Amino acid sequence: DRYMGGAHMQKPQLFFRTTPFHGYSVKFSPHVGGALAVASAQNFGVQGQGRVHILAIVENQFRPLASYTTEDGVFDVAWSEVFPNHVFIATGDKVLLWNAGDRNAQLGVFAEHTQEVYGVDWNIKTKDTFITASWDGSIKWWSPNQQTSLRTFSEHAGSVYQAKWAPHDAHTFASVSGDRTLKVWDVRTERAVLTFAAHPLDILSCDWNKYRPGTIVSASVDKTVKVWDIRGAPVRPLKEFTGHSLAVRRVVCSPHNADIVASTSYDRAVIVWNMATPNPVLQHTAHHADFATGLDFNLFVEGQIASCAFDAGVYAWKLGEPVTSFGADPTNQVSLQTMVVK
Repeated sequence: DRYMGGAHMQKPQLFFRTTPFHGYSVKFSPHVGGALAVASAQNFGVQGQGRVHILAIVENQFRPLASYTTEDGVFDVAWSEVFPNHVFIATGDKVLLWNAGDRNAQLGVFAEHTQEVYGVDWNIKTKDTFITASWDGSIKWWSPNQQTSLRTFSEHAGSVYQAKWAPHDAHTFASVSGDRTLKVWDVRTERAVLTFAAHPLDILSCDWNKYRPGTIVSASVDKTVKVWDIRGAPVRPLKEFTGHSLAVRRVVCSPHNADIVASTSYDRAVIVWNMATPNPVLQHTAHHADFATGLDFNLFVEGQIASCAFDAGVYAWKLGEPVTSFGADPTNQVSLQTMVVK
């Protein structure tokens, strides 16, 4: 295996430093097995510029291919499902479309939100639209071919942290918010088709299980990850995972195994869960030195995971292999975690 786990591999995982930018999100390319986009921001996203890093896994190392610097912090990224080099960048209160094959080729600006855009997701079924989630409490549905949104969804009573298209239905997406609800939408209607209180505190992330239609996972400031079956009434949790000691920042479902879910937290840990076993913790690793924020599975290499954090570190490893920490960003005098968490 040229990416991970080969007999010639020198280190148990890959590592890259995004200094002086702090990581917010990582996304493996749906086109190229060794390509990864990293969203990052100066000063933990409070102020300053942002940067998208495009990395390639070559000979068991991260090789930087391209980067794009923005005026505001970058909070999330999404690859186009149509054009392999096109990346959507959630930066400040807008989204940029960038051609990573041409370092300075900005192809579009989508600027209707009034506060930070925290999430962007491309429709993997129709492959022709994307959605954005914003602190202004709205989700917007866009075509990359026009600068005005197709529709705005504004039922949430708090910041919307993430919106994710359903992998089984071209018209359906889910969203989670600081109002502590999870909503399911159909773009053909203006109001949510389902709303339920999924956690007692802010919900920061959600994802769909691609193998089980109607199954959604959610992650919250309440330190838990929950698995939901939304097909029944009332909606009920199938599982609840408790293993993090601080807010769970992101949760993702494995693209290869219906029972595998991974989460990352402000406690610096990445936990991989197996829903089918009595002890659900498949792997627990705390390799980051600050809030862990980004997480993704590689579609092309089963079991390969990437994570990023406010320590400016990007890691990739194979599930089950030990993950060695490269420590804190040496240029930072203090981490955000030590400032916030007592």
